Formats: sequence, C-alpha cells, structure tokens
Amino acid sequence: MTRLAREHAGTQPQSRAREEGGRRRVRVALAGAPNVGKSTLFNVLVGARRFVGNWPGKTIDRYEGELEHHGVVLRLVDLPGTYSLSALSEEEVIARDFIVHEKPDVVVVVVNAVSLETTMYLALQVLELYDRVVVAVNKMDAAARRGLHVLLDRMSRALGVPVVGVSALRGEGLHELIESVLAVASGAARTQRLRLNYGGLAHYAALLEGELGRCAALRDYPPDWAAVRLLEGDSELEKVLAEACPELLEKARQARRRAEEELGAEPALLAASTRYAFISELLRSCVVYSGVARKSTSELLDKIYLSRLLGLPAALTTLMSVVVVAFAINTGFPLVQILEALGHSDLAELVEAYTLSGLVNAALSGLADITASTLSARGVSPLLISLVTEGILGGVGAILAFLPLIFLVFIFFGFLEDTGVMARIAVASHALMEKVRLSGKALLPLALGLGCNVPAIMGTKILPSDKEKLVASFVAPLIPCQARLVILLALATALFSSAAAALTALILVYLVALLAAGILTLILNRVIPPKEEVPELLVELPPYHVPSIRVIWWYAVDNALHFLKKAGVIIFLLSLATWALLRLGPSGYVESVENSFAYIVGSAVAPLLAPIGLGRWEIALALVSGFIAKESVLATLIIATSSTSAAEALSRLALSPSQALTLMVFATLYMPCLATLATFHAQYRRPKLTLAFVAASLVLAYAISLVTYIVCQAIPVV
Repeated sequence: MTRLAREHAGTQPQSRAREEGGRRRVRVALAGAPNVGKSTLFNVLVGARRFVGNWPGKTIDRYEGELEHHGVVLRLVDLPGTYSLSALSEEEVIARDFIVHEKPDVVVVVVNAVSLETTMYLALQVLELYDRVVVAVNKMDAAARRGLHVLLDRMSRALGVPVVGVSALRGEGLHELIESVLAVASGAARTQRLRLNYGGLAHYAALLEGELGRCAALRDYPPDWAAVRLLEGDSELEKVLAEACPELLEKARQARRRAEEELGAEPALLAASTRYAFISELLRSCVVYSGVARKSTSELLDKIYLSRLLGLPAALTTLMSVVVVAFAINTGFPLVQILEALGHSDLAELVEAYTLSGLVNAALSGLADITASTLSARGVSPLLISLVTEGILGGVGAILAFLPLIFLVFIFFGFLEDTGVMARIAVASHALMEKVRLSGKALLPLALGLGCNVPAIMGTKILPSDKEKLVASFVAPLIPCQARLVILLALATALFSSAAAALTALILVYLVALLAAGILTLILNRVIPPKEEVPELLVELPPYHVPSIRVIWWYAVDNALHFLKKAGVIIFLLSLATWALLRLGPSGYVESVENSFAYIVGSAVAPLLAPIGLGRWEIALALVSGFIAKESVLATLIIATSSTSAAEALSRLALSPSQALTLMVFATLYMPCLATLATFHAQYRRPKLTLAFVAASLVLAYAISLVTYIVCQAIPVV
C-alpha cells in the first residue's frame, strides 16, 4: 500500500459536544458525492424533523435535521453533494468552508459500496483535512448481490477512523452508524487525520508548510494540507493569501512552478495520482469479489431451501451441522459424551485432549504448573503463587478457552453468508420463529446457544434490526449450553432412582428452558419499543456465490479480534475478582473455601433460595461459583461437601426429587456465566442494560423454579 503517515493526538481527544437544556447535543456534517444515497440517509435519520434554509450569501438550499439517540440530540447538516473538496464549484466551497470554519463534532462521509473507486476520493480529501470523521459505506445490500464484500474493519484500520456499512434505503446499519458518531464525538473512539506520502511533491510541500504557519488567515487549515493544495493551485486559498499574506502567495506560486519543472508533471496531477493510487491499493486489500454459482446449482439448492416441505428440515439440518461440527472441533461435544455413554471413556478422554480447547487447556495447565514450581522454589508466598497461577493465568485461560470457538463459529457464519445460504435459512425458518415474534435469521445464533452462549450472543450481530438483536441477546443464555448439559446429566443420574426418570427429568428441563425463552421473547417484544407487529419477511435473495476463502478468513479474524479487545478485558478482570472471592477471606489468603468471602456470599444467598427448596449454603456457593463457568457448579459441590465425586456430593446433600428437579431448572436458567455476561456488555456498552440482562435471567429462573418446586411437591416425582 502507498506509504503513509498519520497525525496522532498526544492524548485521547476531548469531546466537543455541547450541553443545551440539560441534554447533550452533537453537530454532524453529512458529506458525500452525488448519487451515493446521502440525501436518503439524511431523510431516514431525521424523518420529519428537518429544516430548509439557505447557505449565507448562496442560492443553494441548506438542509438540517435532528434526531435523538439515548438522550443525545444529533443536529445533522446535509452538505451539498460534491465529488471533491477542490473548491472548483459553489457546492465544493460550501462543503469545505463548513468543515474548516464551523468545525462540526463529526463529519460523516457517505460512499457507495458499489462504486468505491470514484466515491472514495471525496472521503480521502475529508480525511486529509479533518480528523473527526466516520465513513458510511452505503448500499451494502446492493454490493452483496453483486458478490462484492467490503471488509469494513480492515478499511477502518487503514483509514484510522470508524467505517460502518449501511443500507439507507432499507434502514440497515443505522444504529451502528449513530453509535460510531457518538463515540467519535465523545472521544471514546480514537480517530486520526490521514497524511499521505506525496513522494517527490512532499519535499516542496514541506518547504512551503513552514512558511504558511506564519499566516494567521490560514489558522483554520492544517498547514500540511494547505501546502499541498497551494501546490495544486487552489484558487480559494490563493484568494485568502492575496488579501492577508501576499508575499506567501508569490512563494507558493514559485514553489509550484519549481515542482512542475523538476518533477516533470503538474503538481495537481501528481497529487491526484497519489490519492487514486492509495484508493486503488486500499480497495485491493479491503474489497473481495465472489463469483456467482452456476444456474443449475442455484435452482437445485432453491428447490430444497425454499420448499414448503423440505425448507425447514433443510435449514435445521444445516444449522445443527454447523453447531455439531464447530463444537466437535473445539470441545469434542457431542462426540465425547456419546463415547462415554457407550463405555469408551479412554477414547473419549483421548478425543477431548486433542480438541482445540483441550490443547489450549493443556498448554495453560502446563504453564501454570511450571510457574507454580518456579515461584515456590524461589520462596514466593502462596498468595502470590495463587494470584499468578489461578488468578492471572486463569483469567487468560478463560479468554483463550473461548477464542477457538469464536473463530470457528464465525468461519461457518462467513461461509453461510458468503454463499447466500444464510438468506435461504432465514426464509425457511421464518414461519417457525415468528411465533415468538423473531425473524427466521434469529434461529442460527439461538441454535449456537446449545453449544455455548458466548458465540450465540455475538452471532446476534447478523440480525437485521436493533430490537431483534437485543431480544435475541437476552434470550440466548436461556438455551442450555453444553456446560449446563454436563451439570444436568450429573444431577439427573445421581439424583433420580432410574434411567427412565433421569431421562424424563432431562427432557423436562430442556422443555422448560425453551418455554422460558419463548416467554421472555414475547415479554421483551411487548416491552421494548417499537411495539409493531412482526412484518412479513421481505428478503431479497442474493445469488449463490462461490465462497471466498479470503472473505471468510478475514470475517472470522476480525470477529475474534473484536472478542479479544472488547469482551476479553472484561472476562479477565471478572476472573481476577472471582479469584479474590474464592481465595481471600477476613483472615487473608485461605486454602479452604469455607473461610473465603465466597462462603460468606454463599451463606448470605442461601436463605433466598429456601423458598425453592435449595436453602443450603453448599448449593448457594456452587451456584455463585457457577457464574465463573457453569462447569464449576459440580466442582464446588464436591469441595463444599468434602466428597470425591459429584455423585457422592449429591448423595450427601440428600435432596428430594422435587429439590433435584428444581436445582436442575435453576442451574439451567439462572444468571449467565462470566464470559457470556462480558460478551453481552461488550456488545452493548450500557451498564443499566447489562444489569437488566442479569436481573431478567435471575427473576425468570427464580419464578420458574418456584413454580417447579410447588408443582413437584403437589405431584409425586419418581
């Protein structure tokens, strides 16, 4: 790529947003070339709250409008459509002067995903001029139909500003766009002005740049930008210099003549060539084309996926294949469980050891053992050894345990999206999902919840509306994951007298979980605005494409990195906090859990669980520790009861069948694990919403467990 440097701020940028009437206000300029959909985007965002006036001293209409988002009022100014900021027309002068002199909080540059080669030129000029920029890539739906894939995260890293994909006509991606605008306005998103390397022209620009710093009339313009523009022969800047600093105007003209003589080409042509070369290399690395599949293949697949009889079974088979293959590679599920049920425990252990998570856990366990031995040999205190091996390495392990799974899931997501199968699955499963007021596309992330709730929540990003993403994210943790299946199997086999009773209990719990998910979905759809009925599914089916390995790889890598940067930090910090609860007590560092703060918390929680028949401190402590990872529920019960196995621990608790079934229901529905909670918070970044997420699961789990306990006491349970 063309070599470039960027202007970095020394500190995090400060917010320029204003407070008026107790509400925060953000001024946003909307720029873009003609026919990129800028006016459509403006009208969709502001609706009827638009105002029409005139630019001072101009005959061109000035459109402004307002919208409110999370209590922040955004004032949008629709700049005239221009192909560049070269000030060769009245529209270009208006757009450039507004950015330079009015200094909006954010400039949103709209480009066309279908014709990025031509519409990116304006974006590049804005990025050279201003640092608080968001690039909106419009008509992403039209690009997808042509087999064009824009790698937004990669483009964002190359440009140094947020890049968001939208479809103004269909209202897609608008929430992400507004969130990016607010992040830039508040300084939460770090942006930087783009500085291209103009090759031989850079030498003359540098000489001129030093001189321009002495002209007060140019104080609103970045000196390096103004120097290049003067070499290009910018008439508006020349007028400013002619009035304020005429001696500098002559120096600028001399520098332009000298550059043309020594470089053998007009500086304006050289500058434009540099920009187009940058755009060309940018698009070569950020845009991929997938070929369209043969017509015969497309017709055959559509006969299956769009069939009333075969469509839903085909969609469910595809989804379950994705779930099974992804989790089999990562954890061995359900292959390990099948082998254990058939009595091949040794083979099951071997398979589990060579899965991705097995290899990661073995590496971390070995590292923890070596670290513990090394620190112990050096006389380090047990507290510090535990902090390093269990707290820090345990926190890292909690992150890495999910990373292979996240990567695999998005490999499959990318494949389904890139081939065009995802849209067919949405159509085939819509009739089933609309019964709980979700679209057919929600079935895929929710199905992933059977393996793990973390990728299930991350997978909700593929859903078309903000409301549906939020509802699906709330509901996903109610789908019993494989970790909870392990708990349920152990509880069912240990607490019930026969295999038939254990299987019946297991099926009942799954049905209760699915019923709870349906109930919560219906409640949230009524509570969360807007309260409109679910519309008929309108999906423009893209042609089937031959999948691009590059697209799928980048899609998976970008999402895995997003998980590491956003959720990873939260998971690590919560892991340290959990370690402190388990290993620290009023007397300091403790070896026994009964002397820890966790025991105090468990004892305090136990009376709250008494109405549902689970008022034992051992159970309360196990459920509290289950927040770290659901698998730890059984481990904590074994430790708390001084047992050697889960069966022995459950036997010592002497739970009745009613209590056993209630424990299974509560352990399935109550608060999601640490990683799931961190992923939810990283996705929405709203503490109140995260608390509501936790509260909803706890209240629903408690209410359903209470009903279960009362019913089981009234009806004999085997």
